[in-house]
Amino acid sequence: MPRTRARRSKAAEQLNRQIASAHPDRQRHSDGWIGDAAHRRRKSDHNPNKDGVVLAEDITHDPANGFDASRLAESLRRSRDPRIDYVIHNKRIFSEDKGWRWRPYDGHPHSGHIHISFAKDSELYDDGKPWVIE
Repeated sequence: MPRTRARRSKAAEQLNRQIASAHPDRQRHSDGWIGDAAHRRRKSDHNPNKDGVVLAEDITHDPANGFDASRLAESLRRSRDPRIDYVIHNKRIFSEDKGWRWRPYDGHPHSGHIHISFAKDSELYDDGKPWVIE
């Protein structure tokens, strides 16, 4: 059986377009979507799901060039968008299943970037409507 080529979710593509449009000069050194070898050895939303879709996105924090990942994280939290599974940034995490409240996160600190994991339902992760972000 042939392998399915991995792709980003449409929700992630749309979020990336909006951020690129608003912050064209931001640094992208911590940007990423598909997992590296370390990710492939463990369960991660950076690995393609059974349909070949990657449900995670990392976006570099670059306040010097106008992109504040903390501000995006808080905007996403307030939006309560059902396309979001969880968001991690700066040693904190929020998710819908925990009432959209920030709580401590003791895994990778995600201080140099924001990590967004998208909902597991294809109708949500492939919903490419614009994001409501401030």
